[in-house]
Amino acid sequence: MNNKIMQIPVIDLLSSLKSGYKEYRDCLEKGNDLEDLAHIKGFCTTIEQILAAYGDVTKTEMLDIKKPILGDISLRRKPPKVDYDVPTIFRKPKD
Repeated sequence: MNNKIMQIPVIDLLSSLKSGYKEYRDCLEKGNDLEDLAHIKGFCTTIEQILAAYGDVTKTEMLDIKKPILGDISLRRKPPKVDYDVPTIFRKPKD
């Protein structure tokens, strides 16, 4: 395995993110299945996280790209329906 460091310009990652948003929009319009959409959502959120952590790109800058393409559609995971602060024994349904 090679220990080279990849260097990707921020502008290229922003371009990939924009393409991901467009792909999600197009697949949503075509009626692609949820699994397909989940892969694209995962790609976009990963690129967003990389840009925020290593590219000094703000959430506002990413929203400026996303909003014209997807509007207010969230690509984040939905919160779990289970309250994990409640111990398992109390979460289990009683028979």
